[in-house]
Amino acid sequence: MYQPGTHRRIALLICDVPADSVREQHGDYTRIFGTLLEESLKPINKTHSADSQTTFTLEPFDVRMQVYPKEDDYDAILITGSGAWKNIDWMKKLIEYVRVVATEKPRIKIFGICFGHQIVALAMGGTCVRNTRFEVSATKLQLTELGKRVYGIESGNIHLMNRDHVPTKPPSFHVLASSSQSPIHGMVLFSQSESLRDASHSNFRLTDIHILTSQGHPEFTESIMRLLLGVRRGILGPEIFDDGQSRASNQNDGIAVVGKAIWGVMGVE
Repeated sequence: MYQPGTHRRIALLICDVPADSVREQHGDYTRIFGTLLEESLKPINKTHSADSQTTFTLEPFDVRMQVYPKEDDYDAILITGSGAWKNIDWMKKLIEYVRVVATEKPRIKIFGICFGHQIVALAMGGTCVRNTRFEVSATKLQLTELGKRVYGIESGNIHLMNRDHVPTKPPSFHVLASSSQSPIHGMVLFSQSESLRDASHSNFRLTDIHILTSQGHPEFTESIMRLLLGVRRGILGPEIFDDGQSRASNQNDGIAVVGKAIWGVMGVE
């Protein structure tokens, strides 16, 4: 149940550093994700009185350097994207950390973005593999019926920048969206009590969701996408680069839809 005038503490698990051009114009990941959360919270707060505003703190932890939060101090953890995919020690520890929090700390909400989505999949029994080609820029996704209910829309666009993807979901997870190249572009795990009460999930509240992931980047803007396309032009090749540039200004539902859902999962609506 939403309690007005509450404060949320969110731990940001940082898995990469933005490209120099992105960081110069938009800041580090703490600032970028802070902007996503702040902008998506504004319209929610507008529906409440001045003394019933929700506030939050977003505290960064560089998991590449083995720095982790004391999870009981936080309402949620949010796992960022990453530009590299290697079987290295810090990733192994992150996978195990997510597994422990997911299985032993049901009170703490978990959000995985891009690489974070993939880490959640691996931590919980799914798979992650190399895709046939990159997915980039503002892209229309196909929502499942559950995805439509979670996000409150029939269809939507989100910025993509990924080559790896999740072809197999973990047990008990439910798919929210897919693309023409990737079958699982987002997924949820309901809390145990909700799973036992309603296996079909025909009637649920967003707060019944324990884990929410997105292969897309709700934190990306058109400007960030264009900068990333420029940085990765040589890797992407001219065809994907030009196609991505042509779609960079298309509708982006990162703040209004995905950001809003993140707050809803935390009980803020």
